[in-house]
Amino acid sequence: MIIQPPTTDDLVALFTSRLAAVSGQALRVADSGTAADAIRTTALTERVVWISEDVGQRAPALIAALERVGFQAKVPRDPAEVRDQPLGLAIAEGTIAETGSAIMSEPRVDSRSVTLMTEKLVVVCPTTSLMPSLDEAAGVLQAISAGRASYATFVTGPSRTADIERQLTVGVQGPSVFHVILVDDLT
Repeated sequence: MIIQPPTTDDLVALFTSRLAAVSGQALRVADSGTAADAIRTTALTERVVWISEDVGQRAPALIAALERVGFQAKVPRDPAEVRDQPLGLAIAEGTIAETGSAIMSEPRVDSRSVTLMTEKLVVVCPTTSLMPSLDEAAGVLQAISAGRASYATFVTGPSRTADIERQLTVGVQGPSVFHVILVDDLT
């Protein structure tokens, strides 16, 4: 019996269901323009989006599309600047279907402020970087550590803790809302 590898549609469906199980949301879109529209819908009335420094370098068409739909993109100069801001945008190195996780890579500790300190975090990732399992993620982590000093983080849904009187609390140590947008043509 020949086992066929999962299709991209299968992986997207698995990723979406696993992320939803931990209160995150996932969406697949065709391009940067459609991603900007999805971010506008997610943001409701907010028009400032704090971005990780690498978003502008890795996805300039997305930044241009965000500006076309009325957003002002800001890169924090200092982590304190982004603390408790309503909307953050980051780009993932990859996503893992079996866990619903995004792999984030930040070159410096202050680069992590957007992913850790905004109230709502939207992560974009090329659909081609969606991996079936943690086994494939090992190669991504190896590439991150070989290329430069970096912080790698697996993010699976909104931040949650039960440290306070064993009551589940969302958003204490990170974003309380977590969205992943898988983009077929992210430029």
